[in-house]
Amino acid sequence: MAFKVLFIYSNPRTMSLVPTSIALFSKLLKAIDVSVALFDTTLYDNKNESADSDKLEEKDLLVKPFSDNLNRYKDKIKYKHTNQHEDLEKMISRFNPDLLAVTAVESTFLESINLLKSIRHHKIPAIVGGVFATFASDIAISYPEIDMICVGEGERAMVELVRKMQAGKDYSTIQNLWVKKKDGSIVKNPIAPPVNLDDNPLIDIEIYEDSRFYRAMDGKIYKMFPVETHRGCVYNCGFCNSPLQNKMYKDATGKKFFRHKSIPKVKDEIEYFIKLGAEYIFLWADNFFAYPQKMIDEFCEMYSEIKLPFYCQSHPESLCVEKIEKLKAVGMQRVGVGLEHGNEKFRREIVKRNYSNEMLIERLKILTDLEVQYSVNNIIGFPGETPELVMDTVELNRRHSASDISCSIFTPFQGTSLRKMALDLGYLKNTNILAHSNSEASVLDMPQFPPDKILGKRRTFNMYIKFPKDRWKEIMPAEEMTPEGDIAWQRLKKEYIATFIK
Repeated sequence: MAFKVLFIYSNPRTMSLVPTSIALFSKLLKAIDVSVALFDTTLYDNKNESADSDKLEEKDLLVKPFSDNLNRYKDKIKYKHTNQHEDLEKMISRFNPDLLAVTAVESTFLESINLLKSIRHHKIPAIVGGVFATFASDIAISYPEIDMICVGEGERAMVELVRKMQAGKDYSTIQNLWVKKKDGSIVKNPIAPPVNLDDNPLIDIEIYEDSRFYRAMDGKIYKMFPVETHRGCVYNCGFCNSPLQNKMYKDATGKKFFRHKSIPKVKDEIEYFIKLGAEYIFLWADNFFAYPQKMIDEFCEMYSEIKLPFYCQSHPESLCVEKIEKLKAVGMQRVGVGLEHGNEKFRREIVKRNYSNEMLIERLKILTDLEVQYSVNNIIGFPGETPELVMDTVELNRRHSASDISCSIFTPFQGTSLRKMALDLGYLKNTNILAHSNSEASVLDMPQFPPDKILGKRRTFNMYIKFPKDRWKEIMPAEEMTPEGDIAWQRLKKEYIATFIK
């Protein structure tokens, strides 16, 4: 009888892309005759609005409205109205897995634990991987519902684990795995060198329900597929765990974690998605423009035959005329750019992004002049930030012509330098707290900028950017998270939508 692995993905109801990791592991395991199934909570009808980041961003005027378009796809996007715990129990009884494999980020980890807790009586071994298990390994492995964690990449580890479990052999020495022994002790194995991305097979995207591929972009809904072009990042942003990931792999293996796929490999994946009805391609990389010009040219030559719109992300420093012109000509519809903070000194010293405001505006102007849509990402509520510093970010955003301007609330994720700073400054009263989504209220307790004030700045962020400055005094009351503030905000929101949202 075939060995069976059930993947569990706890994810709030949202339009987020499917994670490629589960689809990759599924393909690798099926190649060795393992039976695979997936329990994905994304499509469950969740009445808790705070769990739906896309809906929150639409409400706070940070993305173009897409709800009406979403309704037009109701025949294709099938939400679930049943109890997810009961459904998981039924799947366990029906599929009878030999191993439970969970991927989780920090904001979804506790929900994953709740799911595992509800089925623990089946006594099925459970392994958890993902960024939380990697950067908060001691915390993750401490939960009784978890038997193993994967620290770092899981391609080799998952295949070796299943092979050994299937053969009844000891699996406690597999690289990248921490294994909990019967006596409660933990075997912590070293990290293996990073994989060659070109060695990975085409992912098993069909493990996901068709409904999961429909995503909002620029207020419209597309059947969208993710293509991982790079893994890791070379920048040292304080809010991101990539710097620690780079250090961890360098120290443990002597190898660089940041790397990219070859263009022929990218082409194979895109052509695979086209056969599945792709309408839009999401190039999954922190900075797609990190490809050297020669590889951008190679990509453009390849993509000129595909003719599907695509989205990619870029660091401001990487934007240049030559790359943008060529990418636009073959289908680049939109670029996401991280501005993050508008005060140069604060951005350099705290956020760890070292570039000038003038350079940023100059690079964004290239996108404007070449008529490429772009969105700009901002974060507020950093450790030590003040309401006045937020207005520096507002002022900088008034100088460009982005199609969309987002505003996230800083989240002190495990493995980031800014979490350590928040702890050192006493802004995290609960030192063991697990950070939630960056669309929810701040978990920092800063006397100069409390959580309700951060929420107020977020919901008025684009109002300050779009309305004339002589109306700022009129906007200020709408920052207050009170009944009176809500009335002022709703009135301005109605005007904002009528004036600025097309």
